[in-house]
Amino acid sequence: MSKNVTQLPTQWIESHWTKSILVDFLCVFCIFFLYAGHAVPGINEPHYWTKAAHFWNSEFGKFDLFLESGDAHWLFFATFGYLTKFMSLPAAVWTGRFITWMFLALGWTMLGRSLWLTAAPRNSAMETGSFDKLANSPQAPMFSSCWALVWLAGLHYGHWAGEWVVGGCESKGIAYAFIFAGLALVIRQRWTLAWTLFGFASAFHVVIGIWVIACVACVSFFTDRGVRSNDSMSRSLGRWLALHRWGWTICMAGVVAGAVPALAIDWGTDPVLAGQSAVKQVYTRLGHHLAPSRFNWIRWRDFGVQLVFACILGRMAMLSKVAFNQDANRDQANRFPRGLQLVIGWGFFGFAVALIGLTIDLTFGSSFPLFAAKILRFYLFRWNDVAMPMMVGALATSFAYGLITLPLHPKGARFFAWLYVFVPGAILLATRFESNLNEIIPSGDKAHFVAKTDSEAKQIKQFDDWLRVCEWIRNNSDEESLWLTPRRQQSFKWHTGRPELACWKDAPQNAEAVVAWSQRLADAYQFDKTKILQPWTTDKLWELHTKYGIRYVLLDLRVVGQTPPLLPILYPSPNEFNETFAVFELSPQKANVSR
Repeated sequence: MSKNVTQLPTQWIESHWTKSILVDFLCVFCIFFLYAGHAVPGINEPHYWTKAAHFWNSEFGKFDLFLESGDAHWLFFATFGYLTKFMSLPAAVWTGRFITWMFLALGWTMLGRSLWLTAAPRNSAMETGSFDKLANSPQAPMFSSCWALVWLAGLHYGHWAGEWVVGGCESKGIAYAFIFAGLALVIRQRWTLAWTLFGFASAFHVVIGIWVIACVACVSFFTDRGVRSNDSMSRSLGRWLALHRWGWTICMAGVVAGAVPALAIDWGTDPVLAGQSAVKQVYTRLGHHLAPSRFNWIRWRDFGVQLVFACILGRMAMLSKVAFNQDANRDQANRFPRGLQLVIGWGFFGFAVALIGLTIDLTFGSSFPLFAAKILRFYLFRWNDVAMPMMVGALATSFAYGLITLPLHPKGARFFAWLYVFVPGAILLATRFESNLNEIIPSGDKAHFVAKTDSEAKQIKQFDDWLRVCEWIRNNSDEESLWLTPRRQQSFKWHTGRPELACWKDAPQNAEAVVAWSQRLADAYQFDKTKILQPWTTDKLWELHTKYGIRYVLLDLRVVGQTPPLLPILYPSPNEFNETFAVFELSPQKANVSR
């Protein structure tokens, strides 16, 4: 450790165990577990894991439009989905969660332990295109854990486009695990291995991988070559590309592995149909992630607050100094170590891309929605949601530990930074842990299922009715017959393994299926001018049967004005009781009796 380290907490430095990478890793894992350890299924897990189960067992939900649509995240289904062959869905999800959280914690710990690595003084080796070797650095105890705490709070409270990283088990969680480890290796200048990990991330989730690859490439070029080299820009670019050629080759193989399935599912699709699909995704189904004009005003407010903190900490950083000597000859603009410079660059890159997305939506969203949708569907705000709190958290944690100091008000800056690190994070973990501990209805079941105005007792009663009717369906119905299911649910396939006409949550990935899915929703669930869901009539049910071949109807008796149709009732039987749901059958041989 550098002998020039100052202003670090002495009692922590002298405690060897607090500097252990294993202890840091376990603390990060515990933070992630406390935050995300909610009941199964999570909000997206019925969507991902029913498709994973169908990937390995085509009889699961056979003939369901969503399950049989294209597999854009094929690597996740091929790897994690294999758990469904010998585990129940809840057991497979919990196993997948622990694997994902462990890899996320490992990648984040590697990143935190790399942040304050410093570069040795420059020499002639730079002129030959090689990079400086990394020198020793002050390893602040539990730095990764504190940084994880403030980053998670910033991501949770200050996101703009609804992005999350630590949560249920799906493809982007494992992709971010590879990304964090890759970013740590970027700081350490282990380029080939770093690009390899970004390739793995892209294979799991190609959109996330591509944005991170673009970010790292741009920022690292200007940090390592463009700014610090006396060569022309074109010559620097040539040397930079030559240096990274092997890593890029491997990385692009991963990008291709992730992109080909996503491209193949729309190969040969009518361009008009593809355009309709893009507009429906951006401005209808996924507007809360893709189009800032559709973002809730609360998100604008909360991201604005985070942006204010970013400006405050950025200004403090401009006036600060590093608490240990790196190189007396180093110019003032480059006084921070390489790792912190890169994290700041990643934050600026993410914000710049988000501003481009905002401009496109505000300029073309109303007048040329097709043009805007074709660009915005690539999630221009996703990396900003992750990188902005990463940058702000890195600055705050560095101030808190005294690794960088504000000369005029050093104690005040550290006190402010510790408040920013611990207060939001502690509140977040406490509330999330209490919520997870007392959770009765899992979020994947609760979403779109219960009315917020209903009492907790009424919600639990309705959920019990839901589990009972799903159990009856699983044990007493034909596995391949199509179901018409209630609009206010998203876990029918999770509990029953049966195909359904359409579910609002289960938007397919390929354009043709998206358009068909949207039409099914419009046909099956109609609303009046005040956006009140209209009840199904007997004639409407027969119309849907004729058009789509539905055989069973799962009726939600909570729909205002809903009365039992003139159809044979299968559930509940006279000796059963369920005041929320009922099952009816549409079969041609019983048509004359029923109508």
